[in-house]
Amino acid sequence: MSESKDWTVLSPEEFAHLQKYIDYSNKKVQDVLQEFYGDGSLSQYLQGESINFEGFKLFLRTYLETEEISDELCQRLFMSFQNVSNENEMKPGITNQPVSELVSVSDVSCYFSLLEGGQAEDKLAFTFKLYDKDANGLLDSSEVDRIITQMMRVAEYLDWDITELKPILQEMMKEIDFDGNGTVSYQEWLRGGLTTVPLLVLLGLETVWIGVSGGRHEGEDPANKITSF
Repeated sequence: MSESKDWTVLSPEEFAHLQKYIDYSNKKVQDVLQEFYGDGSLSQYLQGESINFEGFKLFLRTYLETEEISDELCQRLFMSFQNVSNENEMKPGITNQPVSELVSVSDVSCYFSLLEGGQAEDKLAFTFKLYDKDANGLLDSSEVDRIITQMMRVAEYLDWDITELKPILQEMMKEIDFDGNGTVSYQEWLRGGLTTVPLLVLLGLETVWIGVSGGRHEGEDPANKITSF
């Protein structure tokens, strides 16, 4: 696909439209994710830990419980994940498609889980398990960075000023590593996530104001920046 990167960015109207579908759907990301494994209805589309466009489109329509999502919107979303997913590799016996035609199912699941309703603790648990691929109860720096990337995408669509947000999130993630061993355990992840306001906001906690430097315009009432998913 040779389209410019700007083509993959959803307009505010498209994002609002997508959010409405998520709000009205009875499905949760983890429900649909299960369909990619074992004898699930979408298992044929899973290649390693990645999915192609057809698998992504079926994921989206299953998750949103509608066939009304246009192919164009599906493609724009799919390509936006290609721009941030740099860890898909061509592996013999696992995938027979070029990297450019695949996106990470974990990145997709993380992104949409941040947008749906639910308890912050449940979201923290879900995102941790998504990236703890070896099930050793630890996230390394690259896995944490992938979570930050999806949080940045959500923040950008919420019209936050993200100029200084990423380093703040990165520093916050370092602080979550309480024992300073370079990895984040499940308990550290829960403890840090449930006591860190910016992270709680990005996990979808309602009516929380985040005072990020540069994120508030002069004279702007903080009440106008209350986030609600």
